[in-house]
Amino acid sequence: MFCFRSNARTFPIPGLFRPLLTPLTTRTLSSKALDKSQLQIASPLAEELAAIGLWIPPRKGPQKNKTKASISKVQGDKTRVNIVSEKLCDDIFSYVGPSLDRHKGCDILDIYPGAGLWSRKLHDYLQPRSHILMEPDAELYKPFLKPLLDRPNTTLVPISGLVWRELSSILTPEYLPHQVAPDATRLTQRNDTLLVTANIAFHPRRRFLTFESIAHLVLYQFIEAIRASSLIQRYGLVRMLIWTRHDDKQGLLPKVMQKRRKLALDTELSCEWVREICGRDGPDSAWFVRDDVIDTSSNVATWKRMEASGIKMPARRASEDLKAARAASKSKKLPFPGSTPPVFRRPFQEALNELEAAHEKQIFTRDSDNYKSMRSYRWRANSEEKKHQRMFNLIAGLDAITTLYRSGRASPEEIRVLEGEWEANLRANPQGFIDEFVTYKDNLHYYRQDPPLLHWDRREYDPMVVQPEEFFPNIHCSLLDIQPKEVHPLIRQTGPNSNRAGDCFDLIMNSMMGQSTLPVSQTLDALMPGAADFIIPRWESARDVDRGGVVAKTRYAKLNPRMLNARQWEELLEHWMEWPFRPDFQELIARTHDELADEGSTLFTPD
Repeated sequence: MFCFRSNARTFPIPGLFRPLLTPLTTRTLSSKALDKSQLQIASPLAEELAAIGLWIPPRKGPQKNKTKASISKVQGDKTRVNIVSEKLCDDIFSYVGPSLDRHKGCDILDIYPGAGLWSRKLHDYLQPRSHILMEPDAELYKPFLKPLLDRPNTTLVPISGLVWRELSSILTPEYLPHQVAPDATRLTQRNDTLLVTANIAFHPRRRFLTFESIAHLVLYQFIEAIRASSLIQRYGLVRMLIWTRHDDKQGLLPKVMQKRRKLALDTELSCEWVREICGRDGPDSAWFVRDDVIDTSSNVATWKRMEASGIKMPARRASEDLKAARAASKSKKLPFPGSTPPVFRRPFQEALNELEAAHEKQIFTRDSDNYKSMRSYRWRANSEEKKHQRMFNLIAGLDAITTLYRSGRASPEEIRVLEGEWEANLRANPQGFIDEFVTYKDNLHYYRQDPPLLHWDRREYDPMVVQPEEFFPNIHCSLLDIQPKEVHPLIRQTGPNSNRAGDCFDLIMNSMMGQSTLPVSQTLDALMPGAADFIIPRWESARDVDRGGVVAKTRYAKLNPRMLNARQWEELLEHWMEWPFRPDFQELIARTHDELADEGSTLFTPD
């Protein structure tokens, strides 16, 4: 079917730390099967869709043999999720409409329009010269699409835009007479005369090979197409507006270092931006978190960018984080990440807050279970605060060494002594603490860069909050805005008629990220002995703190593969291709074969 390629109970700064309105422990992903509770009707369009009888939750318990009469005659994909809220669509265009103005009068390629509400609203706003709707369930959705199809230059094609063979059949002068594949010099320029939108939100999710869902695979291949100038990107750099389930966008737009895998890194190398226009409120994961001071700083910076650009959040669409950022931005004592002990939001803190609130209203007896639980949580909170203070002391010490190194006021020997003392202090702690500290340090490294490494931390605006009832079935979805950029020329060199630089880059990146916490020098020599001796001295950004580099020589602070930003990866490839003794492509395949087979690789997992 597809083609592969510290306890926050006190609030010293208004709005900085805030209790979670929805407990982390209850923020679970959507269930694995359709449930009756997910079929609530909140709009006329949802009522019409429900009347079709396609979305029927499976019955529980023993069932009698089904007769032919009992089998629904409705044919269509029962996993599709449709946008059913006109208010949501209107709010989207009032929020980000100005950024879409450059596409007015363009051609729209619309994949899986479904009930067509979003398609109609997008058509009304952009007034395109042509609008192609690729809908495999054409007979099912044709009555919903008829108002749009009655307009001139609008075409319904009853095939799937997610089968690349069928998508390619549409990318022809017959359907897109105004689009011409540019020559090589213009392939890397924006093409605002074509806009792609797609709805790849499905419930329940369906796995495909190593991908968590079909949506992950589609997103992965959309991004790969930018690098190869294939599929829709054959016409230049074409912007994409993609609807996905909330939990399918995490691989493309991670909010923490721990979730930055292959798809996210490919996106950084291929896209000017990836923005979430709207989505569910709250953190993406309760398991992977970073310092709350970093999150708050990111939220405040976003709020200030919105103010500077005149972007106004529609009524009742602001997230709790944005509301807190608005309040925190008024404070003159807002700490910068790394200047204060970190705070990590943990589920036990919510339980402690609830118990203490109940204890204030009615004193617990000392032998009660509630009192014992509260006391246990207090011990843990105190332990966490002490641990976070140790983390802060260590990061402050490392920052002091870096500052001293850059000032030139200390000799190399003095720096080595200080680094040795710092490493001894770190290694005096249990291994679990060391691992947690290194994760905190690397997340801090991501955010301190200018601009921050993650697309999430660069966002121009905060996502609008959606409600599940704005979709049918009622599944939280996100709208992603993806703007491709020019890909480094060497990364585009793939296939037998090239120098294979791009193919080598894939092998290098996968091998190094399979050992993502080891120093880059060690992972380079694992690829080929002598690689580090040639590349490291020439790799200036690896040592330039202002460009995401690291000057420390101690084992636990050296630059490692997961800390590299997109430009550093590009420079690494440039120096690799300059190395006269580099292995050829076939030899590199042989050397990395065992590593590529490791499915536990941090980056090789596509999702």
